[in-house]
Amino acid sequence: MKKFLFILIASVVFGFSLRSQTTTPTPTTAPAATPAKANFDKKFRFGLRFTPQPTWFTSNDNNNPPSGAKFGMGFGLNMEFRLSDIVALSTGVGGDFEGGHYSFKYDAVNNYAVQYWQNSANEFIAPKNGGVATDLANAGNTGYLLKERSIKTTFVTIPLILKLSSSEYGGMKYFGMFGAELAIRAKAIATDSYYESYKYSAAGVATITSAPPDQSNINISTDASGFPGRVGLNAGLGFEYRLGGSTSFFMSFNYFRSFTNLMKNNSKYMIYNTDTSDPNHLLYNYVKQNIIANAVRINIGILF
Repeated sequence: MKKFLFILIASVVFGFSLRSQTTTPTPTTAPAATPAKANFDKKFRFGLRFTPQPTWFTSNDNNNPPSGAKFGMGFGLNMEFRLSDIVALSTGVGGDFEGGHYSFKYDAVNNYAVQYWQNSANEFIAPKNGGVATDLANAGNTGYLLKERSIKTTFVTIPLILKLSSSEYGGMKYFGMFGAELAIRAKAIATDSYYESYKYSAAGVATITSAPPDQSNINISTDASGFPGRVGLNAGLGFEYRLGGSTSFFMSFNYFRSFTNLMKNNSKYMIYNTDTSDPNHLLYNYVKQNIIANAVRINIGILF
């Protein structure tokens, strides 16, 4: 996916470069600004960004609370369309690699312990209400009592932001920006840690392992939100410094917060507090999931 994003952005940059080289300026007899200012404030500009970003999750679920941040990265193509002397529409396309950690409550007294099962191919097994114990406790299956989860995601992002800039002072401009960010989820993987695991034999007997090793690169896309799109807030402050002609360096600090849940509201695979009163008709409580992505994005780049 990273290679695809690099190829996409490089192709767009190359296309805009050809266009800028083949476009002939329209003659005008009207008084013009100084060349430096005319270049600095031209109607259309494009550039590249590189974005280190601390990312984390927030949640309204006290049973499975967020428990730490990850250091993510991003990159992309920036495009600006100047609407007036101070207002521009900032957009583009990029890839953002985000994530975070959260933990699972373990409360044996109140019968809250989060579990899931995988088959011998490490594929998740979806517990179905009304089933029997052998649906899960089957030969080759392994059950896990969850402790913590770390998630890494990849999103293709498209910002739609209004950028309000000051006048130029000694080659510097200062700006604020506020708007929305649209994104498509391309990847979601997890690393899980456990209190214990249960490996089932052909007779349905479980071999219990305490503190089994973590599993990494678990594909959780099937338990993520059914629609892979995301909408969020993107707002920040920054500055731009003219290097010469139409080229300038910029840096901004932006806060991002998703408006949409990364996961399904109720997991298909993780359960707690199974009702075993009728062994031929088991009833499961599916774990609620509320995972909201947040980030502080440190955008560093060049505009042409």
